[in-house]
Amino acid sequence: CLDLTEMDQALMRYARHLCEVLNTIEEAVFVHNIKFDYPEEAESLMEELDRPLSELISEEINEKARQHFESESTPASWSVEVTNEAYTAQALAGLASQKNIGLVVCGKKISYRGTGRVAEKILRLSSFKGDLLTVPETAPHRMERLLVPVDFSPHSVKALALANKIASGPAAKITCQHVYTIPMHYFPFIPVQGFRKSMEEQARKDFDKFRKELPEELRGIPCEFTYSKDRTIAQTVYDFAINNNEDLIIIGSRGRSGLPAALLGSTAIQLMQFDFHVPLLVVR
Repeated sequence: CLDLTEMDQALMRYARHLCEVLNTIEEAVFVHNIKFDYPEEAESLMEELDRPLSELISEEINEKARQHFESESTPASWSVEVTNEAYTAQALAGLASQKNIGLVVCGKKISYRGTGRVAEKILRLSSFKGDLLTVPETAPHRMERLLVPVDFSPHSVKALALANKIASGPAAKITCQHVYTIPMHYFPFIPVQGFRKSMEEQARKDFDKFRKELPEELRGIPCEFTYSKDRTIAQTVYDFAINNNEDLIIIGSRGRSGLPAALLGSTAIQLMQFDFHVPLLVVR
């Protein structure tokens, strides 16, 4: 997803990096949605153009893409799509469905100007069935340290399996993180320390059961158990990722309840809203 700003170069560089790491990617599709805040005024301006605006934008994107993808070593081809829809998130989700695109990559602006809310809106769409990756302009081009927050649900299995495919390099390390917390309304009635210990013991038992059901190649992945205390799960994951220099966070979009994470005030969406340099991959 491109917006014709400085962010496009960062996204294209990371897309090239992804294609090199994941040799299963056949094609990178660069998309821009033409959208105006004042469509009537824009229409009169476009009438003065020699060629359609979509054609001019497509040429510019193709020129940028050639800098990163036009070489013999490029493991994937590329194409450009320019849409003209009222809502960018719906346009991207629709195109992903139409072209059977499995992974949508969106920029996440840290220093650059912009809201960066398109990815969040896409994730909230029930019509979107693919995986979603948000990439800050400062994202490291490494896939050695991968963090997978887990709640022992089927979506956690999907996230771990994808992490195992992505991890690259001799020093590659995948770490599970399970965050447990004590509901606030229990604090007046129970001794926190004793309850915290019993919750961690139960979490470790749940993980042992979960691990036995994993494919054999995933059973050796270690798990960190973190007590969130007075912080949200997302804040606890964020702290762990920063303190351990993680290169990528991979998280399932649904939890054990089976409800869409967007309806639960999801950890994934909260992580998207933090300003930090670690890319976030949400697995559907």
